[in-house]
Amino acid sequence: MTRRYPAGPQRLLRSLNGRAVLEAIDEAGLVTTTDLAGRIPLSRPTVAAAVGLLLERGVITEVGPVTGRKGPAPAQYRVNPDCAFAIGVDVGHRKIRAAVADVTGRIRGRAESEQHGDRGADALVGQILDMCVDLAEQVGRPLQGITQAVAGMPAAVGPDGRHLSYATGLPDAGRGFGEALGRAMPVPLVLENDVNLAALAERTHGRGTETDDFVLVSLGVGLGLGLVVDGRVRRGATGVAGEAGYLPSDRMVAPVGQRRDLVQEHLGARYISAEAQRRGLPGDGSPRTVFELARAGDPGALEIVDDTARSVAYVVACVVPLIDPALIVLGGAIGANGDLLLEPVARHLADFSTFRPPIVASGLGQDAVLTGATTMSAELAREAAFAAATTPVAQAEPPSSLS
Repeated sequence: MTRRYPAGPQRLLRSLNGRAVLEAIDEAGLVTTTDLAGRIPLSRPTVAAAVGLLLERGVITEVGPVTGRKGPAPAQYRVNPDCAFAIGVDVGHRKIRAAVADVTGRIRGRAESEQHGDRGADALVGQILDMCVDLAEQVGRPLQGITQAVAGMPAAVGPDGRHLSYATGLPDAGRGFGEALGRAMPVPLVLENDVNLAALAERTHGRGTETDDFVLVSLGVGLGLGLVVDGRVRRGATGVAGEAGYLPSDRMVAPVGQRRDLVQEHLGARYISAEAQRRGLPGDGSPRTVFELARAGDPGALEIVDDTARSVAYVVACVVPLIDPALIVLGGAIGANGDLLLEPVARHLADFSTFRPPIVASGLGQDAVLTGATTMSAELAREAAFAAATTPVAQAEPPSSLS
């Protein structure tokens, strides 16, 4: 008796072969079918069939013949950069920065605007949507044609991916904002804590590329930690991992029944500005001005820098024994001033702790969060596009002979 097999497994096999060929093309960058057959354990006819299907579905493109070889020039293929687009957004306390990238991760357009959260949640949602529409138009797509969006928030993001907490830079402390933005955005949207995204950027493009375990200490308006453990960002059970500003301060011993000061009350832009005013420093009192004065040798500004370094060292001393990182990265608008902070942070850390991992300054600048958001978004868009291009298409059932 002849055994008949259903078509499903064959479609699945073609799907698996197609994904293997697609991943090999993505890794190679520019490759022929002959070269592909040498890279993966598939026959050349199988590879050619997969390439034909991937071309038909638009996820790869033919670039042109190979030059400089003897004999007929074979065609070359690469992933079609325009097969999917992704948007990354950094919702900062003062500015919103956004970018659109193609499926390869290359930035194809940017936008920046003052943050309008003071006008209410609806205004801020509308502002973010308008920026995303503009970015989509920059790559010739409607917003609905964008595959993925990722937005970095100055808040802890709950396990549901929408609930925001500890959000000092959003209207109404972020209550309901994540849900409202999710409802308004017509494309798949991931919300993520901004410091976690900055840590992802350090992991993929910055100081953390050579280690699986590091801590990003991001200091700007506030303080946050990006905890990378075993190569993955640690978010915690409720999304608040890294909210180090809520550590009890070492600067006071509270009476029984009274809460001690928190670390964030002695760190960040507001504290630095208040100290600059108290000391009568010239200028506008902003952290940028204070650090410029410190570089010029102003004694009061140097004391504020040392004070900041001491608080950073205390936070590092609290964290290092818990996760044993190989590296500490100072980032954020204030923390990235490594020329002024690295030496005093290391000096104060020696007073606080016997554990002294290397401390370096981030080189990503103000784009750290946006880089992380765009990187994550492009990776998700890539996966969605590759999965769609290699998903078996169900065949119509033949008409039944029974009536």
